[in-house]
Amino acid sequence: MVVDAYGRLFSVSLSTGDAVGVESGSVGVSRLSVTPDGRLMATSMHTFGEYGIRIWDVASWTVATELPGHSHPILAVSAVGQVVVTAAADGTRVWDLNDGSCRFTLPGTEEVKWISMTHDERHVVTMSSDRSIVLWDLWTGAPIRTLRTPDSRVPDLSSPASDSGVWIRTVLADSIRGHVLAADGQLCVGGLDGRCPLTDWETIPRHNRVNMIPGKDMVHTCVAALNPADGTIAVDYGGRVYLLDHGGQPLAVMGPEPGPGWIPVSTMTFAPDGRLVCSFPGAFAAVDVWPALSELTE
Repeated sequence: MVVDAYGRLFSVSLSTGDAVGVESGSVGVSRLSVTPDGRLMATSMHTFGEYGIRIWDVASWTVATELPGHSHPILAVSAVGQVVVTAAADGTRVWDLNDGSCRFTLPGTEEVKWISMTHDERHVVTMSSDRSIVLWDLWTGAPIRTLRTPDSRVPDLSSPASDSGVWIRTVLADSIRGHVLAADGQLCVGGLDGRCPLTDWETIPRHNRVNMIPGKDMVHTCVAALNPADGTIAVDYGGRVYLLDHGGQPLAVMGPEPGPGWIPVSTMTFAPDGRLVCSFPGAFAAVDVWPALSELTE
């Protein structure tokens, strides 16, 4: 599933490449998340001045339920099992799909812009515009630990130009291997248990186009995806995709060298068969499908 620049929702066939529009009514979609089992999908919605989420049954492409409640646009969605977490300027909320209720709003989360839920539905990791990262208990709503404190050098995210070129960021939680990963200009990895602080892996070479404009990082690592089956990590660096193992060692590189006219990836995800699906910004929901690692190394 991908969303284009007009908020339209598309289902893209990985075998034929055909894109089919999914009826979403007049509700513009900006964020979506599919549960790991592929059965449900949560999409953001905006109707009559109120923001919320729609829960879709993927098999029938029908809306199972709607959960309104935010008063600001939803910036991030993460869905696992029967739990959905949404982030907006009025706080980060935890929803229980069993009864369609909001369990609670995580305190002090009005600046959260990126979230990732662990597949065991026990924890969620939030990253705010100041680069702070916090691990939360999804059953109590209490913060467990701060994995990275706020960075006072980071300006407000009023526009892409105010954030050294990093206009998209990613935070990922790997509960199987106990990792948290943050891609926000560089790829940092730490431990969910707090014993391993977030550190830069420094496994992706810096390109000579990085400093072509003073103070502006034109080529950066900001979008990443995790394959929970084997811990493989994919990261975008100026439109080029690097595959790393769960220890940070390079496995493969896909795509051309960054150059004039490069287009950064806007979203990445692994398909169940291990192929990497990347979407690009624009009005036509452009999608690239890369081979699985097993195909690249045969």
